[in-house]
Amino acid sequence: AIEEELARQREIVHQSEKLSALGELLAGVAHELNNPLSVVVGQSLLLKETTRDQRIKERADKIGNAADRCARIVKSFLAMARQQPARTENLSVNDVLESALEMTGYSIRSSDIDVSLRLAPDVPFVTGDPDQLGQVFSNLLINAQQALSGHAGRRKIKIVTRYERHRSAVIVKIADTGPGIPKHIVSRIFEPFFTTKEVGSGTGIGLAFCHRIVEAHDGVIRATSMIGEGTAFFIRLPAAGVAGYGIAQEKGEALSADQTSVLVVDDEADVAELIREILERDGHEVATADSGAKALREITRRSFSIILSDLNMPNLDGPTLFEELNQGYPELTDRIAFITGDTMSPKARSFLNSAERPYLEKPIRPAELRALVAELLSD
Repeated sequence: AIEEELARQREIVHQSEKLSALGELLAGVAHELNNPLSVVVGQSLLLKETTRDQRIKERADKIGNAADRCARIVKSFLAMARQQPARTENLSVNDVLESALEMTGYSIRSSDIDVSLRLAPDVPFVTGDPDQLGQVFSNLLINAQQALSGHAGRRKIKIVTRYERHRSAVIVKIADTGPGIPKHIVSRIFEPFFTTKEVGSGTGIGLAFCHRIVEAHDGVIRATSMIGEGTAFFIRLPAAGVAGYGIAQEKGEALSADQTSVLVVDDEADVAELIREILERDGHEVATADSGAKALREITRRSFSIILSDLNMPNLDGPTLFEELNQGYPELTDRIAFITGDTMSPKARSFLNSAERPYLEKPIRPAELRALVAELLSD
């Protein structure tokens, strides 16, 4: 019994090490993608807002939806690396499932797969990040579709939700009628880089990601499978502890703010230009600087109501700029917020925790940027 327990503990440590390595890898990839994705997401939304040509608006909408999906995947990578939800709100699991099905539905239907949706109406809210949980559900639906591709038998995906009152938990079941997974492999499917797919078809990251995110939401995910009868995934999430929640603010809703002067500090010219364009459309006066040193020179020439700064920049970075403001312009430290793609490095995390200033993660969405400006102005 002692030997079995030691072996089990060694396996847990081994899995933890692999997940940590995977998290570092994903954080690095996400950081490199954040700046160009910010430009694509932001410019597509601005194009949709400004054009009067319906065809251009439709194309901008398609570009924006695809880019926004990429942005959610990048944020999910970061969420997996940080082992906790990026943001939490009271949400309906049914709504998140329907959104995930809407995203993957065309691909599933075009594969001649029948989808059965049975969502219990009495399911309470859970507390979590809707983008992360949506990515988990989308991943499981895509896996089910791939399992059924080329399958000669019945081709069906069943999605079920229910509320277990005695556990105060919401249960989600996503099952397929595919070929199934051998019993000796089922216990390994959540391991990073382990895949049952053919070489070149799977990365072994998807289910490890699902496992990480569900655990970060204090939930449990497990799988059952029988050869020839299909595979079922079960997710259990704790119900939110408070009854009677309001509807979460709809994505894309812009928060109004009074006109003000803004200094944008970012060494990525395209990102700075995007922020400037969004805020100028709201009537704000915006100046830009590509380093902390240039920002300080701007501050000596004129006054700014708020400052939005990147963290990682050459020639005086964000943390150093914050320290310089604290020494020479202490009144401005209450007016600064940070916009960054690097929230995972120990240095960045330590600074953001100690500075206790609002920050926004890239890729940037106009609605999130406007909300940040409104928060600074309200403070």
